[in-house]
Amino acid sequence: MKYPLKKTLLFVLMVGALLLATVPCLAGVTATESVDGVHNWGDMLQSLMSWGMWKLILGGLETTMVIFVFAAVLAVLLGAGLTYLEITHRCQWLFKPLEKFVMALHDIPSVALMMFFYYVIFAGEMNGVVVSVIALAVYASGSLMHIFTIHIQQVGKGQVEAGLTLGLTRKQCFRYIVLPQALKSMLPLFISDMKSLLLATSYAGYVSQQDLIMSVYSVREQYSDTFLPLLLVSIMYLILSWLIAWAMQVLCKKLCKA
Repeated sequence: MKYPLKKTLLFVLMVGALLLATVPCLAGVTATESVDGVHNWGDMLQSLMSWGMWKLILGGLETTMVIFVFAAVLAVLLGAGLTYLEITHRCQWLFKPLEKFVMALHDIPSVALMMFFYYVIFAGEMNGVVVSVIALAVYASGSLMHIFTIHIQQVGKGQVEAGLTLGLTRKQCFRYIVLPQALKSMLPLFISDMKSLLLATSYAGYVSQQDLIMSVYSVREQYSDTFLPLLLVSIMYLILSWLIAWAMQVLCKKLCKA
């Protein structure tokens, strides 16, 4: 993956413009006074050097990453399982209601789905991280199922028949002929879905979880500073999105070469 130079330059320009826009406000604030939670540069530097603030933000980052990783893995497994049932036409009595169920849930806002799972289905008695993982995995599985199905079926049957003629089994045809082509074509949509799943984890605060977004509120309460934690959290989400895209592309290349 090429280094996203254009995106980086654009982000730096946006941050610079934002900093310039805040200079008039920050210049008029003394070291002991604040306006709407924004301190002067000295107070912001003091907050930046504070381990307490970083502990809150890093704790939120850990919660966000745990939810995202487990939800992504579970969503891929559910989506792949539904794709297998659809392509092979097996257990249609099970596939049809499951397909309708996951697609109906996908049309509901993810935050409402997480709150419904937490407060209604589990009555607030299950750990919020577990509930978030289950809700987001179910939410994303419907979209992934359609991505997998469409791109697998796009591979011509003639190529599979040619592989069978050469002596390959159906599993080998899928592994060495269908899967590499499907992975390459579905990669952009898959990355987009994973990024959307990452952003959906920001609603974990609604089910009593201290994720990245909620860590901003905690910092604001303890340090009366909103701008700095918001900037740091935004940068973290941006970096995580780039890392997801990079990791997916590396994984795709390895699977296609294996």
